[in-house]
Amino acid sequence: MTALVCQFIAQATTISEPFDQIALDYDRVFTHSAIGKVQRSQVSRQIERSFTPGSHVIELNCGTGEDALALARSGVRVSAYDASPIMVAVANRKLNREPSCIKVQFSVLRNEHLFQLEGLFDGALSNFAGLNCSLDWSGIANDLARLVKPGGHLLLCVLGRMCLWEMVHSLLRGRFRKALRRARKGPTFTRIDGNSLIIIYPSISEAKRIFSSGFYLRGWRGVGVFVPPPYCEPHFLGRKGMLDLLASLDLWLAHLPGLRCWGDHVLLDFVRREA
Repeated sequence: MTALVCQFIAQATTISEPFDQIALDYDRVFTHSAIGKVQRSQVSRQIERSFTPGSHVIELNCGTGEDALALARSGVRVSAYDASPIMVAVANRKLNREPSCIKVQFSVLRNEHLFQLEGLFDGALSNFAGLNCSLDWSGIANDLARLVKPGGHLLLCVLGRMCLWEMVHSLLRGRFRKALRRARKGPTFTRIDGNSLIIIYPSISEAKRIFSSGFYLRGWRGVGVFVPPPYCEPHFLGRKGMLDLLASLDLWLAHLPGLRCWGDHVLLDFVRREA
């Protein structure tokens, strides 16, 4: 049995641990940081266009609940799930501060356990790389095809395979292996707050193939092509004008072929095929 298989088996039972440990600090580091706000706003525009008031949406990897709560405030009903009990607890604390009319349910559930869910949803989403921590995309695709109504959108914001910012940042620090880690085929190791985790970086063509039985890819764009990853935040303190310029470049150019593949993330807009 290879070391990677052993790690995969271990991850099946410990996937929540790295995210439990960062849950209480996640909003400070990402949600409320300048770069985090810019990257989230890029995805939020597509979310708002895809899910209309009165619809019922399922969210995977909901984290601390920012996207689910924003959708609910616009009149969308959200069933939101995450593998991390502490992430879900943080999200529920936020929900308790919202008006009673907000229709969100936060629950602990791994992506690999979507087979436990019943019913039909008008759409689904997974934001900011949570899906990269799941190795069985085929099983998830099959479950989502069962859960999403024909014509419904499936928005997946996942890590891109070629992040120019990460390459340059790593090369300048002599971290040559890290600079090219996304381009390697198959699962790879990363560390979150001292914990080892296996993640995957599927290409656009691979993602399209995996979801093709139930969905077609309507379009995709880069997220964070010009805007850097959150760990570059210290370099942009006091440089709001520069960050605003990079955000504008992302808004107008990050959908273009030849540029969109260089994003920290890519946003895939799938649509459920007609039965």
